[in-house]
Formats: sequence, structure tokens, C-alpha cells
Amino acid sequence: MGHKTPADIDTISDEELTELLAEAEGTAPEEIERGAAELDIAPPEEATVVDVNE
Repeated sequence: MGHKTPADIDTISDEELTELLAEAEGTAPEEIERGAAELDIAPPEEATVVDVNE
């Protein structure tokens, strides 16, 4: 009963997340967006599965 499911957790928009990150980093939201655009993130279906226990 004490566990929250993903549906129970409040969600925020991409814009809200960008603003929170910018505030935490002391930078402008535009800088956060530019930095994110430079990241090359593969889609989950292309991810490599790694067993951290080995």
C-alpha cells in the first residue's frame, strides 16, 4: 500500500522539466535545450542490456 505506481506520481511537461533543470543549474532554459539537442540518445529498442551484477 505504501508504494506509488507510475499513475500515482505527478508528471511534469518537458518545458517544466527544462525550467527546473535550468534553475537548479543556474542557467537559462535555452542552454538546457541546446545541451539536450547535442546528446545522441539511442531509442530504448536499440539499447544494450547490461547486467550490473556481473
